[in-house]
Amino acid sequence: MIRWILALALGLVAAWFAYGRSAAAPRAQTPALTWLLAALRAAAVTVVAALLFGAPMGRATPRAPLVAIDASASWRRAVGDESTYVQRWRRFVNDSVVRAVPGDAPLVFVGDSLRDGVGDDVASLTPRDGASRMRPAVDRAASLGRSLVLVTDGEIDDADALSEAPPGSRVMRLATEPRRDAALIDLAVPPSATGADTITVAATVGAGGVATNEGTLRVRLDGVEVGASPVPALAPFASTRIAVPVVVPRGDRTALVQAVLEVASDVEPCNDTLATAMEVGDKPTAVFVSTSPDIDVREVLTVLRGALDVPTRAYLRIAPNVWRVEGSLAPISEAEVKARAAAAGMLVVHGDTAWRPGAGTAATMSRALWVPAPPTQIAKAGELTRVPEWYAASVPASPLMAALSALPFDSLPPVTLAGPARGNQTVLNMRLGKSGEPQPAIATREVNGARTVVISGSGYAGWSLRAGRSRDAFTALWGAIFDWVSAGRGDLRAARPAPGLVRAGEPVLWRRGGTDSVVTVQVAARGATGPKTDSLTLRFGTQYDAQSTPLAAGVYDVQGRGGASVLVVNASREWVPRAPSVAVGPLSRGVAGSDAPRLADAGWPFVLALLLLCGEWLARRAAGQR
Repeated sequence: MIRWILALALGLVAAWFAYGRSAAAPRAQTPALTWLLAALRAAAVTVVAALLFGAPMGRATPRAPLVAIDASASWRRAVGDESTYVQRWRRFVNDSVVRAVPGDAPLVFVGDSLRDGVGDDVASLTPRDGASRMRPAVDRAASLGRSLVLVTDGEIDDADALSEAPPGSRVMRLATEPRRDAALIDLAVPPSATGADTITVAATVGAGGVATNEGTLRVRLDGVEVGASPVPALAPFASTRIAVPVVVPRGDRTALVQAVLEVASDVEPCNDTLATAMEVGDKPTAVFVSTSPDIDVREVLTVLRGALDVPTRAYLRIAPNVWRVEGSLAPISEAEVKARAAAAGMLVVHGDTAWRPGAGTAATMSRALWVPAPPTQIAKAGELTRVPEWYAASVPASPLMAALSALPFDSLPPVTLAGPARGNQTVLNMRLGKSGEPQPAIATREVNGARTVVISGSGYAGWSLRAGRSRDAFTALWGAIFDWVSAGRGDLRAARPAPGLVRAGEPVLWRRGGTDSVVTVQVAARGATGPKTDSLTLRFGTQYDAQSTPLAAGVYDVQGRGGASVLVVNASREWVPRAPSVAVGPLSRGVAGSDAPRLADAGWPFVLALLLLCGEWLARRAAGQR
C-alpha cells in the first residue's frame, strides 16, 4: 500500500508543477481543460512511478508454510506394536499436516539430513534417522521467507535452533502415552588393559516417562559374564551411574565389553545393550619412571594417555627409596617398579637416566631417556642470576623430521637445556637466546632394532600451558617421539578407532598411530551376508584425530597398515529416552512472508501509461500548446 501512496503523491506533485501553479497554466486555457490535463499528467506519472516502485496489483496473500517432518527413529521407541504405530503415525502426518496446509506448501523430511519430499512420500515413510537436527529446516524456511510447520515427537537435538524460526512457525506432535522404558545411556570402559588387571566398567542408566522397577546390570567380556550389579528403581527421566569391577582374563587380544540391562516390564529392548572394544595385552604398553617429577611429567603423560591413547603406567620417586604410583600415590617398592618396567613394551625414564629396570634388559629395550635441567641456583646477596633460555631453532634430517618440520619456532616459549643430547641423529636443535650456536636438544639412536630417544632440558610444559599453536607443537613433538619408538610400544597401526562409545548416526572418530596424514583403512561388518567391505580414506592433517561418516549399528573389523582393530557401533541415540525439549503450539507470532502480483508483471500498465501521456499530448495540441 505504501508504494501506491508514494506513486500517487509523486503523480500529484508532477501535475501541480505542470498545471497547478499560476505561472505554469496558460491564461487562455479554460479551467476544465486545465483540470483534464492535470488529471492525465497525474495518472500517467502515478502509473509509471508504481511500475518503478514495484507496487502490487492486488491484495497480498501469506505464503504457504514449509512443512518439515521429523523422520528420526525416536518416534518408534517404546511404542509396543511398532508396525501399528507407524501406520498411525503416517495417518496423522497425512491427515493433520499434509492435507491441512495449502497444496503448494513445500515438504521436507528432516533428522540426520534434510530431504525434499511430496505428500505421497508419507505413505511409505518409516522414521529411522539416527539424529534429530532441526537447524536445516529452520534455515530453509528462513531462506524461502516462509513460516515453518514442524511435525516432531518433541525430542530434538538442537532445540535452541527453533528460537530462530520465522514468524508464524508452529510445532505439531502426535500424542502418545508414556510407557515404562529403562535404557543404557552411556558406557565408560578403559580403552586398554593388562591381563589380570581389575578395571571398572561404568554405565549410566536412565528412565523414560514412567518410573522403572529395580533391575540388574550385567557385564560380559567376549560373551562371558564377568560381573553384575543391582540397578535401583528410577523416577521418570531420572538417571544413575553404576560401576562394576571386572577382572580382565589374560591373553593378547581385542576384547568386546558388553553391558546388558535387565529390568522387569521394560518395553524397549533396543536401548538395553551397549558395547565397546578394549585392547587387552599381557604386558603394559608403556611405563613412565620419573626420579625427579615436575610439571613436564604431567603434561607429557597427558599426551601419552590423551592425544595418543597409549596405555601408560607411571611411577614417581619423591624421596630416596620412596616410590609412588602416579595418580593414586599408592606406595610401591623400587623392586616392583623395576619388575614392571622390565616387562613394558616402551620405557620412559625421566631424571636419573642411569636408572635401569634390571640386568639384561637395557640393551634390548626401546626407550626414551629424558635428562631434566638442574635447579636454578639461588642468587647470593649482590648477585643477579638469569636462567639460560634456549629456543627451538631447527629440525635437521631425522626419522622425525616429517612430523616436526612445521613447528612454529618463532612463537615457542624457551626451555632450559641440561647439555647437548647425545645420539646418532639430531631431532631438534636449540639456540641460547636465539643467537648462540645450535645445540642438539633431542637426538635418537638405534642399535640392533632397539630405539632410544634422548631428551635434554626442562620447561617443555610451557609449550602446552600457552595453548594454541604452542600446545599443538607440544603434542606434535611428543607424539612424534613416542610414535618413533612404536616398535617397542608394539602398536604399529597407522590408524585405529578412538576410544569411547560410538553410536549410529554420529561421525566415527579415528586416531592416528603413525606420522602419515592420509590413511586408508578397510572396514568389514561382522555377520554380513556376502563380501561387504568398505574402504575409508582418513585425512588427519596436523591433528591426531579425524572423522568419517556414520556407520550402521554393528561390530566392524578394521584392517589398515600396521595391524587390525575392532570398531563397535551401537544403536542410535534416538533410542535413548529423554524428556521432550519443545512444546506443541506456536513458536513465534506474525507472518513470515506474503505473495502478491506485481504491477510490473502485467503488460497493460505500460500501455495505459503510454496512452495517458499520448492523451495529454493530444489535448495540449488541441488547445494550441506545445
